[in-house]
Amino acid sequence: MKKQYLDLVQFAIEKAKKAGADEAEAFISDSNSIRIDVSQREIEGLNAANNLGIGFRLLKEGKMISGSSNDLSKSAVLDLLDDLMRKVVFHTVDEFNTLPGRANSNLLADWTANSDLLAYDPQMAEISIQEKIKRALKLEAAGLDYSSKIAGSMMTVYSDDSTHYYLANTKGISGWFPASGCGGFAYYSAAEGDDHQSGSHSHSSVKYTGFDPEKVGCQAAENAIEMLGAKPIESCEIPMVIAPEVSTQIMGYIVNMLSADVVQKGKSLFAEKLETSVASSIFNLIDDGVLKGGIETSPVDGEGIPRQTTPLIVDGILKNYLYDSYTAKKDGIKSTGNRSRGSFQSPGMIGSTNLFMKPGDSDVESIFAGIKKGFYLKDAIGLHAGIDSTSGDFSIPAAGFMIADGVKSYPVRGISIGGNLFELLSTIDQIADNLTWNNNIACPTFSVSNILIGGSS
Repeated sequence: MKKQYLDLVQFAIEKAKKAGADEAEAFISDSNSIRIDVSQREIEGLNAANNLGIGFRLLKEGKMISGSSNDLSKSAVLDLLDDLMRKVVFHTVDEFNTLPGRANSNLLADWTANSDLLAYDPQMAEISIQEKIKRALKLEAAGLDYSSKIAGSMMTVYSDDSTHYYLANTKGISGWFPASGCGGFAYYSAAEGDDHQSGSHSHSSVKYTGFDPEKVGCQAAENAIEMLGAKPIESCEIPMVIAPEVSTQIMGYIVNMLSADVVQKGKSLFAEKLETSVASSIFNLIDDGVLKGGIETSPVDGEGIPRQTTPLIVDGILKNYLYDSYTAKKDGIKSTGNRSRGSFQSPGMIGSTNLFMKPGDSDVESIFAGIKKGFYLKDAIGLHAGIDSTSGDFSIPAAGFMIADGVKSYPVRGISIGGNLFELLSTIDQIADNLTWNNNIACPTFSVSNILIGGSS
């Protein structure tokens, strides 16, 4: 923690108030990040950066304006404030513009005693760049050395960041907290004779030691190799099992539609569906900003409102949307603490924290065992773009494996899956116990009773 930054956000809001702002918020983010790209066992690119600056939101007579600067001198801060105060008069009045107050705040002074509220590892910033380069090289090498069938790597990336956030507003919120994370991605090509396939894998972790580069590289290589021999199947309608790699993408699409901002603008498939059935009765979706060990766990959101656990869909019934203070005021309720703000350069927007689909009691093998003929979906290409945001209909290029007599069979590529998002959710019939995290979203394997597959005629 740098006390001068905490003092600066306090100085900034006091000056904004004196300049005539009805309400003001100052936000500093101090981030150190690194990205290392590797190709054919050599460093292809390295970008280590410090991103430091201050952002403002000012409210005057119902008009809100935001701005930012990477100059933290007091004179530059005052110049930015003057500029914003001159321009705010030209903005539109909105009765729902607001900033949260101290009663909503959860910024504690001593984080050593409250570390469960943080996604932070001080080691992330202490490890040398040389060690991180070794980690990136090890990530790629693990896949290249996995099998003689690996023809090459198409993309390998390691990245991490450590950030300290400082926040104050004129309604009594003041404090700071740290955050960090690391992760890697590997993408390989595999070849056997004239057959060429590809596969990838990624993993993220709050802790530096929680990321295993060799495990990620090997899994990516295995994903490429197991697709060798893939072929299309005939068009059909059969049961489908969805792997976590794809189900996390589906949940990512759904949670975007559960943003109160999207709902209020009439652009969500879930608008006007509160307290109605939107999925199978065994389906539960939860956003948990205080999940211990979660990659998006933090004490407060981007405007100082405490994070919380928000059940979104309970036993198939839509129960909540995600709110910040603006959208909450518009609907006359409390914010769920979901304003996401990763940098001083952005005023923020609604975003999920640690989103997960509640796992079931079955193991994956037992789900497979009950299917005589089915499809195991492992890759959905362009999933978000493939879903019609007005109807929920989708047609998405896909790859995976046939299921024959209860076991995974040969690989399949060159097909598409089609249907409707709500129909897909309503036909979930089994959920496994293998909750798997993909960045900040987790899902288990689950099955649906039927899916339309477009294949060869």
